[in-house]
Amino acid sequence: MGDQQKQDLINNVVSDTLVKVSDTLYLHLNNTMKLFQGDENLVFKTISEPKSGVELWGIIIGIIAAVVAVVYTFIAIKKLLSNDKQLQSQIDELVKLNKLFERRLRMSVKPHLYTNGSGYHGSDWSVYLLIFNRGEIAFYHGFEILEGENTFNLPTWEDSIWITKEKPIELKGKTSKHPKDTCFKIKIQYSDKENYMYESVIEWNKGIAKMLETIEL
Repeated sequence: MGDQQKQDLINNVVSDTLVKVSDTLYLHLNNTMKLFQGDENLVFKTISEPKSGVELWGIIIGIIAAVVAVVYTFIAIKKLLSNDKQLQSQIDELVKLNKLFERRLRMSVKPHLYTNGSGYHGSDWSVYLLIFNRGEIAFYHGFEILEGENTFNLPTWEDSIWITKEKPIELKGKTSKHPKDTCFKIKIQYSDKENYMYESVIEWNKGIAKMLETIEL
């Protein structure tokens, strides 16, 4: 078949061209074409043109770049997690140091209150509670009744009262019946010079005063 005939075949495959199932027809289709087949199924398989060296290198470089990106991302994530652990460890250490510093500060300014010399007068049912301090200076802010409502009356001060090692304070009042027959509990409130707050519970039990507990707030 001559060159002209091959070109005619490529450009125009007519409907009366005989195609068998076992035939293989190679066409270099440069232009849009329509192929018509009568009664038989016509199967076409296209063959891709081989890629050039530049295209192959482009694909290889793209694959390498993708692998490098994945590795770099993994390293970055691992480094970030490591930095987070180090930062958290430093934060935990700072928290421990801060707690230690605060504890030492509280110990250096902490008052230590206790009762001593409390008593009563049976003639007028008056009672007095002496509050001493063997620690650092405290500022008394008042009291709250826990038990024994209406069984006694203790006046309050409008301003904070200093409680020092040199001089106790006296809570003085009267009971509604003989002090030896009276029981009540109060919670006194006070602070130190760094404004840390405290509460101490004092019990009056039939003429005997006792400090039960002290709570650091």
